[in-house]
Amino acid sequence: MTVSYNQSVATSRPWTFIALIFRWRGSVWKAIWIQYSVWLGLYFLMSGIYRFVLQDYQRRIFVKLVDYTSARLSYVPLDWMLGFFIAGVLRRFWYLYDIIGFIDNIACSTATYIRGDSDRAKQYRRNIIRYCELTQVLIFRDLSMKARKRFPTLDTVAAAGFMMPHEKANFDQIQYNYNKYFLPFNWAWALVYNARKEGLIEGDYYVTVISEDIKKFRTGLAWVCNYDWVPLPIIYPTIVCLAVHMYFFVCIMARQYVDGSENDPNMIDLVFPFMTSIQFVFYMGWLKVGEGLLNPWGEDDDDFETNMLIDRNLAMGLKIVDEGYDKTPRLEKDAFWDDTWVPLYSEASAHEKRYHQRQGSLAHIKLSRSVSQVRMVPRDGRRASIVKERIVNVKPEETNEARGNGIGDILRPASLLNLMKHAASSHSLERQQSPGSFRMETLSPKSPTTENAQDNIEKKD
Repeated sequence: MTVSYNQSVATSRPWTFIALIFRWRGSVWKAIWIQYSVWLGLYFLMSGIYRFVLQDYQRRIFVKLVDYTSARLSYVPLDWMLGFFIAGVLRRFWYLYDIIGFIDNIACSTATYIRGDSDRAKQYRRNIIRYCELTQVLIFRDLSMKARKRFPTLDTVAAAGFMMPHEKANFDQIQYNYNKYFLPFNWAWALVYNARKEGLIEGDYYVTVISEDIKKFRTGLAWVCNYDWVPLPIIYPTIVCLAVHMYFFVCIMARQYVDGSENDPNMIDLVFPFMTSIQFVFYMGWLKVGEGLLNPWGEDDDDFETNMLIDRNLAMGLKIVDEGYDKTPRLEKDAFWDDTWVPLYSEASAHEKRYHQRQGSLAHIKLSRSVSQVRMVPRDGRRASIVKERIVNVKPEETNEARGNGIGDILRPASLLNLMKHAASSHSLERQQSPGSFRMETLSPKSPTTENAQDNIEKKD
């Protein structure tokens, strides 16, 4: 069964992931304990031979072997080999999950567009769902060990109710050297066509909608078969596995404590290989991640629960097309009809302080208190006689008391000099600027040009 730990990591705390370390099922300890026990036994065997069996001249040879192997451990490029391998396997794993097949879309479109309360209409809806799910069963029993144990033969598939006796006879009647996954989908599409002929589907467009949902479901299952047919080239996982195991096989010699080492003369005799054990957990655990994700159809802790998905799809699909058909509630005004609606919370959550309205990062920027009006003028001098200048009054809530924190410095109060510059630059703007863009100038309440601007507007009018 897939190991779920989402509730344990719902909120990030200092001990969130530390608590996961002590779980057994799906943990790194369960994945590597056999390899680590074997490696640790070989390490202590080699250490005992060095400490209690070898003579002095033999120890000198042993020291040279330790120095030689220790100096050349970097020849095995574990980091980037494991990195590329896990990245590729992880992408493959999530894509397989995306296309594994959920039948909800087929069930919803079938329940919506195949109309009728008669037994005939109900049989159409139920059989379309059952035929689609039958194909998934046939594929899963060829890919997943769990599904194969559940359905060892086609007769067990029929005994479980996924095929009726006459359907099983029809299925066996077709002699074919390859798999017959296509046949139940043919039956499903034929039912959609017959339902349209009998008037249970009101239009050809609805036939297309149902057919497209069935097509997407079939295409996903076809890709699942293709990924099983063509796995990663066998040389890729084997070379990575060989690199990791050979690295730690060499470490049995290279990480021994010896007297008189030239590479590490200050070596401390800890007896237990503490640092190498940490390295073993990381690298071997990393390899086990790739090993578990490479084929998610097995019986590992985190492999796909194919039997659960089969049961869920059949139960959900039949429930949608039966009890979900034509059970739409009558239309009434909802609780949010009035504009006076106020969001309600449980009493425990109503006083939480972590509540932030979504707004832009500059939404809090306001004009300075010194700005009471904004003058809107044309940027292109050629349109100065066509487009009238406008004065926009600034509301009190659009200003900010704190000077220097708003946009008062950007939209500066207009002055006589600004107006003169605007008039003088009209001809140059004709050559430099494109028409249709505008600029804003602001007017302070005591600006001497405010009245002049109003007079200019009245004259133009």
